[in-house]
Amino acid sequence: MNPGARRFDGWQFGSRVRLALVGLVLCLPIAVMSSPWLRERLGATALELPPWSWRVGELKRYPSRFDVGFNRALPLRVEVAAPARSVYVDWLGVSPVPEIVVGNEGWLYYIGAAGDRFIDRHVRGRDPFTHAELEHWRTFLIERTRSYRSLGAKYVFVIAPNKESIYPEHLPNWIGPPAGPTRLDQLMAHMSTASDVTVIDLRAPLRAAKSKSVVYYKADTHWNTRGAYAAYQEIVRVLAADFPEVSAKSWESLGPKAIDRTGFDMARMLGLIPETPEADFILEHDACTRSETLPIVVPADLESRLTAPSSFTRCESGGNVDAVIFQDSFGTALSPILARSFRSTTSFRTTGGPNQKVGYGMPEQLKANLVVEIMVERSMGAGPER
Repeated sequence: MNPGARRFDGWQFGSRVRLALVGLVLCLPIAVMSSPWLRERLGATALELPPWSWRVGELKRYPSRFDVGFNRALPLRVEVAAPARSVYVDWLGVSPVPEIVVGNEGWLYYIGAAGDRFIDRHVRGRDPFTHAELEHWRTFLIERTRSYRSLGAKYVFVIAPNKESIYPEHLPNWIGPPAGPTRLDQLMAHMSTASDVTVIDLRAPLRAAKSKSVVYYKADTHWNTRGAYAAYQEIVRVLAADFPEVSAKSWESLGPKAIDRTGFDMARMLGLIPETPEADFILEHDACTRSETLPIVVPADLESRLTAPSSFTRCESGGNVDAVIFQDSFGTALSPILARSFRSTTSFRTTGGPNQKVGYGMPEQLKANLVVEIMVERSMGAGPER
């Protein structure tokens, strides 16, 4: 036999052995999870898959819920990965996850997938809205305002700023200065000609509030409790023109209790476990913010978009305002505070972007006279569906 052929056969054999070993290593998590004997000896728990649903909201939540169950079932997965993540983040100052940018002083920023052009659109001002896209937004908001007015309800569109719009000073230097207005700058300028539409831009009050306290989490995409309260104050200030009886509750009246919080979305995306706690507050949950059973049936088309259970609260001291709130995740901390200033509040947390129909019949059934829609800045695409 040709010696060269023997060497070639030996190289092939070695490659196959290495490939088999890699396959065995990759199959190890499955073996641990499926074998009661291995689970008992490694201290693992059985993998409990989250319930499957074809609802849009549940599909969006499924990967994160699966990840929680997977981490719980496979021992030391998070602990083994954490040192490698720390090398990237703490030593090299870069993110191993393309959707996240590592800023200075421990600040993390979400920038979306590579093709989203998130930084150009919302930070650098290099991917502006077209005039047609701005007109699409303007027409949508005018039509939405008039539709709710015909039902006897005031419509308010609230834009929750991206974290980099409030804390640009912690972004990495390579992002550079803005070359022009951001998409939110454009939209607010364009909507100034629609005087009957109420659009609340929260950037100015949040920038003012940050001089007194931190208003966004460093390792999360969302505002913290102080930030949600600053947003609440501004929304109530604007609403007072149409609802004079509505006033903002003082910070002290909400019974804030200082805590150290963890459970941050970007920290978990990077595998930075254990997390570094951040100072925050929890607020007292009295009868005004205790959720009750929803007094109506939610239609299937709205139910399919929900990413959390609907919430209905009463606060009889809140004047004569009955509110329906459509929100994304930024409303989670904000809506319970808003409920303190209304007589009743029904909140629906849905998938990103504006609700696709005019309230899904909710304001009529709940006899609401106020509809608030809360949407984060980064969800502002080319224009909503009407």
